[in-house]
Amino acid sequence: MAHTLFTDRSGGVSTAPFDSFNLAAHVGDNPESVENNRRILAERIGLPVNSIYFMNQVHGRDVAIIGSDSNHLTSPSVDALFTTKPGTALVTLIADCTPLLLTSNRAIAAVHVGRKGLVAGVFQAALAIFNEHGISNHEIKAEIGPSICKTCYQVDLESYREVVAKIPEAGSSESLRCVDVSGGLQHLLKEFGISFTLSQECVAHDEGFFSYRRDVTTGRQAGVVWL
Repeated sequence: MAHTLFTDRSGGVSTAPFDSFNLAAHVGDNPESVENNRRILAERIGLPVNSIYFMNQVHGRDVAIIGSDSNHLTSPSVDALFTTKPGTALVTLIADCTPLLLTSNRAIAAVHVGRKGLVAGVFQAALAIFNEHGISNHEIKAEIGPSICKTCYQVDLESYREVVAKIPEAGSSESLRCVDVSGGLQHLLKEFGISFTLSQECVAHDEGFFSYRRDVTTGRQAGVVWL
């Protein structure tokens, strides 16, 4: 049975501006604090630290499959992790982008969906891996975690047009140039017949979450899924 968790910025040991439950090693936080926070995460989900897999997120569409020969110390440069291995947790790190967790009885995936990943098709790429493993869309459930809301996410005109050309449902207007990544993702989930739950929390509005747009120098919360 699959389990999921979305963290916020509370409950860890990091000091400002990463206070306190920063799980990212690439943002300038004290490495020992990050290690301690990851141990806290492991305790919360009841798995050893070496069973938790992170990724070096690059705003693309590549998916890494985590298997028995995978090393938890090596973070692949991808934007989705997939596994069928019991006792394994997959993590997507977030500070504005949309965390997507996909679950089924036999497999799970953690997906990092930003503006570029939405356009590139990272969700569709992750879904294709499920299908290749014989798991149909109706067997999959999705959870969309806290992310930046469309009101807070204004982009330049070129970027806005790039998104709307691919996924019109993620747009607002050219005068506003606000992108709704979560809304675009919801449209895709419906299109592929996948049921989902949705967080209404905006990480930029709520200071209980990390937000790069709001603070620039900050930590990362997580979406975590495990079998």
